[in-house]
This record gives sequence, structure tokens and C-alpha cells, in this order.
Amino acid sequence: MERLRESMWELKVADILRGVLAAGSARDWDKMIELARELEELARSQKAILDPGANECPGDGDGNPNGNPGR
Repeated sequence: MERLRESMWELKVADILRGVLAAGSARDWDKMIELARELEELARSQKAILDPGANECPGDGDGNPNGNPGR
């Protein structure tokens, strides 16, 4: 099941990146911004799955970078 979820995420990323390439070729800046936001949202959702306790900092789930509680 985990591998299937990972494959779906990879397909979504690939689809978004193809869209970015096409929009870039067409100089469609609005579409590129839309796709960048979609990619950011997808990355945040994936991060929430992998590190549910994290806020803005990567790490061990406590929201602190590299597990450093002082930062």
C-alpha cells in the first residue's frame, strides 16, 4: 500500500513538472505560478505524511531542525 501511495505521488509530481515545461515553453506565467503552487501543496501534503509533527522545520517530528530543541 505504501509503495502504491509513493507511486501515485511520483506520478503527480511528474505530471505537474510536464505542465511546468509546457507552460514555460508557451511563456504562460500564470499557469506556471498555478502549477508551482500545486507542487508546493503536494510537497506539504507529502511532508505531513512523512513527518506529521513537523511545522516549518524538517526533522524528527517535533518541528525543530535536526532534533535541536534550542532552535
